[in-house]
Amino acid sequence: MKTTIQVRALGLKIKNGIMHAKHVEYEGSLPPDNRDACKPSVSAFKEQNPGIRPQQAEPADATAGVTAGSPEEDASASSPRSPLKRMSELLPGIGMTLIIALLAKALAQLPGAGMIGQLVLALLLGIVWRAALPVPAPASAGLAFASKKLLRWGIILLGMRLSLADVVQAGPAVFAAAAVNIVFAIAVVYAIARRMKVGPELAMLAACGTGICGAAAIAGVSPQIKASDDDTAVGVTVIALLGTLFTVAYTLAYPLLGFTPAEYGLFSGATLHEIAHVVAAAAPGGSASVDAALVSKLTRVALLAPVALALGVWAARRDRRSSAGGTVAAGQPDGTPRKAGVPVPWFIGGFLLAAGLNTLGIVPAGAAATAVQGAYLLIAMAMAGLGLNVNLAVFRRHGVRAAGAVLLGSVLLSALGIAEVYILRMVG
Repeated sequence: MKTTIQVRALGLKIKNGIMHAKHVEYEGSLPPDNRDACKPSVSAFKEQNPGIRPQQAEPADATAGVTAGSPEEDASASSPRSPLKRMSELLPGIGMTLIIALLAKALAQLPGAGMIGQLVLALLLGIVWRAALPVPAPASAGLAFASKKLLRWGIILLGMRLSLADVVQAGPAVFAAAAVNIVFAIAVVYAIARRMKVGPELAMLAACGTGICGAAAIAGVSPQIKASDDDTAVGVTVIALLGTLFTVAYTLAYPLLGFTPAEYGLFSGATLHEIAHVVAAAAPGGSASVDAALVSKLTRVALLAPVALALGVWAARRDRRSSAGGTVAAGQPDGTPRKAGVPVPWFIGGFLLAAGLNTLGIVPAGAAATAVQGAYLLIAMAMAGLGLNVNLAVFRRHGVRAAGAVLLGSVLLSALGIAEVYILRMVG
């Protein structure tokens, strides 16, 4: 019968005639009668080596038993990765997101799918892929790159769609309505979601998606409040589903509202979530309705930048309160409070810069249109990356409650939009 024991032996080295010993751990199985066979014998060593003095064994450390590599190996381990190697690590994941984004773009051309939009379709396709097929491990780096870096560049290029001159020409009434609706939707949806025990980050993402511009707003706000990928994906999915539902409801309600085409377009642009939702809902009113809807909607999009800045301040103050109250800030498992500061939204600055270039006419119309198409492709790739990483268990736990908050908030926002149309009609 063998007994499992742990044996401590002496690893010996000789330097300047002095014997140095280090403990070396060994764990294995030995017969009971041989358990003493591995006991170190310093006295025997002294008898065989009378000119060598043993020293006290040094305590074992974390590096004991590790054989040092050659200088060439050490240099290669510490040297930074080459750009070519980094690109080879990103390509599998980026390729997956590109395939999904292009497939989503093709599906968005099908009848009825246009109101869902390329961005939402890319997210849903990513979720379906993750649920049906395993995601290869080598793709993880590229998926993270797409869902973060490509997303920010997509937001920047999306500014080419916005003309600040159109926002100014729409008049103070449209701007005021957009500002009121954004503040109302964010406050109401956030309050309802928190009452329904939705986490603060997901609640804020759902609120901004409802109040500003759907998936693009969630993508722009998410880094500011340090939301997780799961929360971002759940927020986009909820807005997609509820936005599509309200688009169909608006189309059916149009003949019953008694609005002119321009009024109906203003109402749709001021209250619906995605730009794709706005265009699809306003289409029954004709070109005048679509034009008014886009101006109203793009006015809300223009307010994404100040809202993102304000939410950065909000998140920083929340972190400071958490640290002051003894609560460990997110991302600090060792208990060290995270330094709370206002995030610098460089991509929001890029968004405004692109909008300014488009407004001044510096970028040709054809190039601006191409940039917008590229923006939607990059954001669709980011949505695909989020979908491929989405945790369905998280969605089941939090998505239903977030959807309930968005549903109630959207109903109230629609009622506010109807009231605004009648107010604008009365004031001329």
